[in-house]
Amino acid sequence: MISTGLYNRTLVLQRYTETNDGMGGVTHAWADAGSFRARISPLNSQERLMQDKATATTTHRIYCDNIDIFQDDRVKWSTDNFTIHFEIIGITNPSEAYHHLEIDVRELA
Repeated sequence: MISTGLYNRTLVLQRYTETNDGMGGVTHAWADAGSFRARISPLNSQERLMQDKATATTTHRIYCDNIDIFQDDRVKWSTDNFTIHFEIIGITNPSEAYHHLEIDVRELA
C-alpha cells in the first residue's frame, strides 16, 4: 500500500472532447478534466511491459488515490521547463481495495 504522503507531483487529467464548431461541424481536442496528486515512477528496461502484438510499451507507472479515470484519458505533467503527455495503457486497483490506483502509461513524443 502506498502512503498518500508520497504523492509529490500534481498531474492533469485530460479527456478527448467533441464540441460544436458553430458551422454545423465538430472539433476534437484534449480538455483538462481536473488535477490530482500522484507519484510518477519511470520503469527501467527490465520492468517495461509489452502487451499484445501491437506492442504498447509501458514507460512509467503513476500511483494516485482512487479517482475517476478511464483508459481513453491521458495525463499531462507540466513544470516551468517542460510538459509531458502520457497515454494510459492500463489501470489497476491493487487488491480491489479502492485505496489507490496504479496507472501504467507510455510517454508520448
